[in-house]
Amino acid sequence: MPEQPRMTVVDDRTSLDGGTIDVAARTAWTLRMARLTAQVDDNRMKTVAAAIGTSPARLSRAETGQLRDGSLVDGYERVLGLPEGSLRAPIDVLARTFPWTSAVDARPGSPISTVSVLSELTERLEGSEDVTGGEWLRWARAISVPGNVGLPTTLAQRIIDRLVQELSRSCGHGYPTRYEALAKVRCSDYGFLVLRSARHEVDHPHAQGLGDLLSAVGEAATPDALQWCLGLLRAERPYVAMCGALALENMAEISPRGTFWSAVVPALVDAYDVSEPGSQHEEWIAHLIRLAPASTWASASRRPARPLPPAPEVEGFERNEANRQWKQCVAIADEVAGEAGVGEQPMLARMLFDIGFGHWESRAVTAYLLLGSLPALAHPLWDRFGEMVDAEPDERLRHRMARRLHGALAGRLAAPATGWLESPDPVLRSAGMQIVGSSGGRLPLDVVRRALADPDTVRAATYSIGMGGHPVLPDIVADASLHADVRGSAAWWLERGPRVAV
Repeated sequence: MPEQPRMTVVDDRTSLDGGTIDVAARTAWTLRMARLTAQVDDNRMKTVAAAIGTSPARLSRAETGQLRDGSLVDGYERVLGLPEGSLRAPIDVLARTFPWTSAVDARPGSPISTVSVLSELTERLEGSEDVTGGEWLRWARAISVPGNVGLPTTLAQRIIDRLVQELSRSCGHGYPTRYEALAKVRCSDYGFLVLRSARHEVDHPHAQGLGDLLSAVGEAATPDALQWCLGLLRAERPYVAMCGALALENMAEISPRGTFWSAVVPALVDAYDVSEPGSQHEEWIAHLIRLAPASTWASASRRPARPLPPAPEVEGFERNEANRQWKQCVAIADEVAGEAGVGEQPMLARMLFDIGFGHWESRAVTAYLLLGSLPALAHPLWDRFGEMVDAEPDERLRHRMARRLHGALAGRLAAPATGWLESPDPVLRSAGMQIVGSSGGRLPLDVVRRALADPDTVRAATYSIGMGGHPVLPDIVADASLHADVRGSAAWWLERGPRVAV
């Protein structure tokens, strides 16, 4: 491969615990890494620009954070041989999650504009067995155009319901493309149908994969969605309460500064005060309370009636050798970037820190979605991430890190997962099982049976065997000795099918 000229280092220099991130720099870095790690004969900027049909100067502006150009991102995918939407979706998710620091897309690209093409795609999404995340994204871009309201709600609901069901089972490139498609629809005139579908899914006692669905609901902070998600914080199922918290955090990010938290803090205090100490409800409500800015609490009429539980213990937010956690991130980033042949990449360390140690779920999620579009970097990074998890002395932080590793839904087996299957820590065992399942692997039967009998791991076990299409599923549904919830969850997976990775 031709030698690359020395380029300006692109980094996000905002504070590790500051109020904002550098969206333009993250987008630029992702484009540059996609080009430099692509499996093509010639990835030089001049060659790629010519293949896309643009100038090297325009590519340079995009790769240094001076230009946001969606059509150019589409061109990268086409020329670099990347799956449709695999680069565009994570970048658009990032920009919409942090709208107040994101540039306007100079050329978002033209959506489908002919009746015949849209009709053909709509019929395919409604009836075909196998569709791709790229097709979902193409359809969502078309129907989410303001004023494009010609699709009957009954037909739109059926298609949205299918998208919701596929999102809960998606991984790999199929994950961000379906999430972005659903988010676009949620922000459109059809957004109320996404909320309706989400309510239906949450009402199912055995539904899994709800976190991304609720996060997509949170892409539009409508009054009905806000009140519903606040109510979910008191849901009987802790898992549902967690998903409601994720939706609320997303609403906070997309809402105009200073308008969201003051309106919800009273409800958060009420929910916290009635939560059970030590419960997951308490943990997630406390997470939201900590995210509310100090200015909001300065004018709040009430405070929680009891202290918040200890937060995950991050040693510091300074970028220096004395910060053990930052130093770990730098070391891993240097190793991975060196092996990939892309030189020093401090942005990789920054994203790794956000995923491993940052307070915000929204920053962690958008960071691992961007990394997911760069498998040459992401795959070895996730393998090393497990070493950080195992070495982390703070249990709360260790558990959050393991959950985020599974949340990345990389679609491949990360090295630490198999070791965690025998961990004495049920949280690590659960994360290991979920990673195995989302990678298409199948757990040994003895591991499955032990996990199903343990209330701390039963949800993770059913998720794993469901995502992996484990042949034991029909036996579990028919096994009268198992709890009805276990058999119901297995039946849910049999009905929906295994993971969707494209």
